[in-house]
Amino acid sequence: GAQQPLGVFTASANGISTSRDVSTGNTTTTIEADNLFETFYSLKEGYMRNATWIFHRSALKQVRKLQDGQGQYIWQPGLSGGQPSTILDRPYFMSEYAPSTFTTGLYVGIVGDFSYYWIADAMSMTIQRLVELYAANFQDGFIGLLEVDGMPVIENAFARVKLA
Repeated sequence: GAQQPLGVFTASANGISTSRDVSTGNTTTTIEADNLFETFYSLKEGYMRNATWIFHRSALKQVRKLQDGQGQYIWQPGLSGGQPSTILDRPYFMSEYAPSTFTTGLYVGIVGDFSYYWIADAMSMTIQRLVELYAANFQDGFIGLLEVDGMPVIENAFARVKLA
């Protein structure tokens, strides 16, 4: 949106363009195992080493339910002490801010090296004290200002999971 950082789920020539979307293997309403492989291996090797997945909990539930031809679940969480749960040997994060609508052509996840998503503070934080405005109630008010922006700086470091 206007006056907001450029997120990773927003297709943009200034961030991550639609060329980094992978829908191969997915249906119009579900994530399929083949798509996870297609998406992950669309990253170049240098970005794979630090890649992390981000999904909404609804999408992770779909991934956890994926089964092989014998009805065995293909994904298991990390069972070793101190080891994180992974998807294709890469850690994942669950985010309530990731897309959770499973409809044709929408994004449902992303994998990438998030060291290439930069957040920049443009100025130091300033605080203004408002004494007179609240004086009648024996209170003080405060206004804080901070200018921050963020965006992906190398689009090849990311690949989005998109429904067919």
